[in-house]
Amino acid sequence: MRIKQLSLLELMGAPDVRFSIPKFQRAYSWDAPQCDELWRDLMRAARAHRSHFMGTLIYLEEERGSIRELAVVDGQQRLTTITLVLAALARFMAETGTQLFGIDSAYIASTFLDGEHGTKLLLSPADRATLDAVLHDADLPDNASQRIVENFEGFASKMRADGFDPALLWQGLDSLFVIASELDRPAQAPVVFESFNSKGVPLVTADLVRNFLLIAESHAEQKRLFEKYWEPITNVFGDDPGSLKLNNAILGWLAVRLKQVRKFGDDAAFSIFKTFCEDEYTGTVDALLEELYAFCLVWAEHYRYHAVKKYKTADWAKLGHKTRVSDRPRMELDNPESYDYYTKHFGVDPQW
Repeated sequence: MRIKQLSLLELMGAPDVRFSIPKFQRAYSWDAPQCDELWRDLMRAARAHRSHFMGTLIYLEEERGSIRELAVVDGQQRLTTITLVLAALARFMAETGTQLFGIDSAYIASTFLDGEHGTKLLLSPADRATLDAVLHDADLPDNASQRIVENFEGFASKMRADGFDPALLWQGLDSLFVIASELDRPAQAPVVFESFNSKGVPLVTADLVRNFLLIAESHAEQKRLFEKYWEPITNVFGDDPGSLKLNNAILGWLAVRLKQVRKFGDDAAFSIFKTFCEDEYTGTVDALLEELYAFCLVWAEHYRYHAVKKYKTADWAKLGHKTRVSDRPRMELDNPESYDYYTKHFGVDPQW
């Protein structure tokens, strides 16, 4: 396997490259929430003038005359969705006469959508005709792939909205990069696909929150935050196989913290939390982790929702230590009474 880091647009726009989806792949399946999150990631990356990692793209290269056909083992969903964004942008630019940095609609279409050898992305037979119709603004086939149609229309509607900045979107697209992994032989493809899609334990919300809060920090800062906050947080729950108790506590914290989580449910919790941190939150990582630790202490005491309902208010995040119940001393390191109380009754060592 040969691995390298590449700009996604450079890879998709290479004149001698075409992508194909092997028959063993599932159909295109991304839905609106995943597309919305990608859109937000593109806009955030553009505003912050930073690169955005789109994951690993695994493929097997096959020579077909003058064209390099890359059979995509892992990455179909992302490639297809970016193709739909580019198609919607090309349509928008054609309808409005927009040019971006010397690039027009025809350039996007000929570079990323239709190359010298035809459509740049060949989906599975179930999806191929629908994508071709969308790319060429043609009549949809019978039994069209609804996810492709709906997601394209979703991106197109975002571009028709007031305040849409096509230059910002292009900068976001240009910020994308992938780790491209080329397999050595065809026999590896099904094995790698199975490994990526059916093995291992999926990350839970607790894992995602921890990684998000710590991974961007320096090694020394990661160590400090982990030892000061995350380790005590996990210790609150003692033996916790699979982090089930911790994960439930964090989902509870997010449901109290963010109204959108209560509206859209646990599956959307991390995405909503990430959006909040990147677009709204102005505090420190220390403050968030201290708050989470305070919440976990009460959660671990088996008070659950009847003890934290009072904090489901719009200004919950501004109330200081949110999870104190009225008949207990506030836990502070410089307060021997509170220190002894929590150590005696709950076996925890306060860390702030």
